[in-house]
Amino acid sequence: MTNGTGARGVIWAITIVALCYSALHFVQSGILFPLRQENVAKFDEETPALRVHLETGQPVHFNNAVQYGPVFFFVVHPLLVGTSSTHAFSNALYVIQLVCIAGALLLTCATLRPLVHPSRWPLALAWLVVLWLNFAPLYTILAVKSVETWELLLLSAALYGYVRGKLAVTGMALAAAALVKVLPLIFFYYLLVTNRRAFLYACGAVAVLLLLSHAIYGPEMGLLYFPKVIGSAAGESFGLRWHENLSLKAAIGKLLGHLEIPDGPGRSGTSVLLTPARLRATMILGDLSVLVGLALLGWSWLRVSHRTNETIIGEWSLLTVAMLILSPNTTFEYATLALGSLSYALVRAMDADRQRSLRPAWVSLGGAMFLLGVLLPRQILNRVTFVSALSRWSGYTHLTPSEAYQYYCFPLVGLFLLAAAVWQLQPAVRAELRAT
Repeated sequence: MTNGTGARGVIWAITIVALCYSALHFVQSGILFPLRQENVAKFDEETPALRVHLETGQPVHFNNAVQYGPVFFFVVHPLLVGTSSTHAFSNALYVIQLVCIAGALLLTCATLRPLVHPSRWPLALAWLVVLWLNFAPLYTILAVKSVETWELLLLSAALYGYVRGKLAVTGMALAAAALVKVLPLIFFYYLLVTNRRAFLYACGAVAVLLLLSHAIYGPEMGLLYFPKVIGSAAGESFGLRWHENLSLKAAIGKLLGHLEIPDGPGRSGTSVLLTPARLRATMILGDLSVLVGLALLGWSWLRVSHRTNETIIGEWSLLTVAMLILSPNTTFEYATLALGSLSYALVRAMDADRQRSLRPAWVSLGGAMFLLGVLLPRQILNRVTFVSALSRWSGYTHLTPSEAYQYYCFPLVGLFLLAAAVWQLQPAVRAELRAT
């Protein structure tokens, strides 16, 4: 047996063990745990306006600054009508989650497969499955049954269509994602800079969906939807003071302020306290950081003279991570949307043809996977990052370890490391590294 054959045997043995562990992990955390609890609190926050509409037949009115959009209503409306109990409603949402995860994984694999040599694809595929079945934010989403898996499927479909020249598919998928939650609107900026035809398809799809929703639910969930919700993204945006918000803007607020410590009734210990001057500084610095980030992204797209499919996938992956960093409100489970970016970084970093130039990317990717909850279960990750010690040192002992992990923005550092890995693995940057 040659050394190469022996090494491949060891790698495959490790891979099989990892796949077996992943299957057990999924059964425990992805099937048994979510089915034991209904946990539809997020939907209780987002469906009151729809429930009133169903009871009265009147146009939808809402005062929720982060009201989910028309496509969310399109999906939830028949579920509310067709289910007779909270348990049945929860199970229906869970089934949708599983379908979205499976669909997103299949689309991501189909998108990435042309980037990998056929002889290496089976191993790459196996580790993509390991990655997806051991991603802590994904299990959080399965437990709370929120909509990030819906967006993950739609963004995966949009990229799949884009690299195959099916711009109508891209436009419709992006429009639907942006009308579940507003955050994916950032991809319209990418299309505006790189492909005006795809941008027009996406805008047309948004118009069609909004007009349909306008006819069914009224103007606030139709043509007035975006003006009503986008205003909360600037200034003191929704969730800025929330202790689990780990966006860049929220991190600035945490640096300038301090977390309230409950000392009696009415004090929850979940808000960052800021003086008026520090609040203004947080808003200015936070909004400025978003503008600078968007400008840098635009500059990186404009400097590409020839855009291949791998270039597009790399840019898309970087934009997805930037979306989470620059969003005014990002929590740990939102990192589910970064699964496509992690998948791209993993398969490119596994390319055996480039060793030395990939070492910095592997370091960045390894750090990102560690901090975003891929390599270790969440409970162990909380321990090895000493968040409980940090809470005792800061006096925030009312935080649970998981809350403290998010308060101290460890996942935000992981997102920055993932952005660095994706950047280093993009074709143009790899060419520069090889040249040096």
